[in-house]
Amino acid sequence: MAELGSLLYVAFALLVYMFWRRVRGETFEEILESSEREHHRVARVLKKHPHGGTWPEFQAWLKGQP
Repeated sequence: MAELGSLLYVAFALLVYMFWRRVRGETFEEILESSEREHHRVARVLKKHPHGGTWPEFQAWLKGQP
């Protein structure tokens, strides 16, 4: 059980590092604006394809969105 705890700490540290690397140098407002743009982009794709699809299809649909 202790090994699982250590693994969770490593996973958490990795997630924090990934988030930090993505947003470093941006202000909080820039992070919120970026998040809003991504949210609306995904919402447009889901509206156009309401029944969903496979992961590769979803990625292709997102590439087609501005």
